[in-house]
Amino acid sequence: MIPRMNIVAWSAAAPWPELRQVEQDLIISRALIDLFGDPVLAAELRFRGGTAINKLFFPKPLRYSEDIDLVRTTAGPIGPILDRIRTVLGPWLGRAAFDQSDTAPKLRFRIPAEDGTAEMRLKVEINTREIDTFDEPLAVPFAVVNPWFSGKATIATFTPEELLATKLRALLQRDKGRDLLDLAHALDVLPGLNTARVVECLSLYLARAGQAINRAEAEKRMFAKLVAPRFLTDIRPLLTAETAEQLTDAAVRRSFATVFRHFIMAMPGAAWAKTPEKLEKFDLEALLARG
Repeated sequence: MIPRMNIVAWSAAAPWPELRQVEQDLIISRALIDLFGDPVLAAELRFRGGTAINKLFFPKPLRYSEDIDLVRTTAGPIGPILDRIRTVLGPWLGRAAFDQSDTAPKLRFRIPAEDGTAEMRLKVEINTREIDTFDEPLAVPFAVVNPWFSGKATIATFTPEELLATKLRALLQRDKGRDLLDLAHALDVLPGLNTARVVECLSLYLARAGQAINRAEAEKRMFAKLVAPRFLTDIRPLLTAETAEQLTDAAVRRSFATVFRHFIMAMPGAAWAKTPEKLEKFDLEALLARG
């Protein structure tokens, strides 16, 4: 789809281990500019998720991201929005398959890869329930400069605190190492991040969904991840070779302790009764004390 030389050129901005990942990163970047360069979609959608955090707020992306996660800004039928996305992206991405859902309908595009191997897949998902924000929405400039495509748009999104609140929710509700590393990296590279507001927004999101996770339950879930065999299997293929090499057991423990200290221990409620035992078992006491 994209000339190889242009994919290689994009690797300076997206230094992922596989050229296919670089190619898809460029496709995602163009898709974002097309989506938010359209006045109708720019008013109807906000960008969130790991791709948003990495592309809009980190000084440079920590990891490769493969999907576009969006949120409606208004209520009403989703059909016209999906049709508009098809109109905007279809001319160069082709026909999209549709996954019906009451809360998160999806369009799935299949794109021929430059190397002629299996097709790449791009999922565009739209959350239709969480329309209202808890912080004032942001508009962030985003640009792509490449011989294949150059353009810019202002992307509607959330504050870093609100984005990270949904990332923290994901960490507590699934076993994907990318959530832990995104949160730990945010604490390292986003000066002035209001961690108390992240935790507060998490509670607001959970309450809106009729859910609750107190500190004890959060700590219990976090320690369970340390023995989950698949917890880190998703993240290594998404990192640069250098970053993947640095992802040692000690580095994972440091990330765990950082997230635990700044977010998990700040959640409402008392600590889990077994937390001291688990901290000793996993040799985390000294790391937590550094905070």
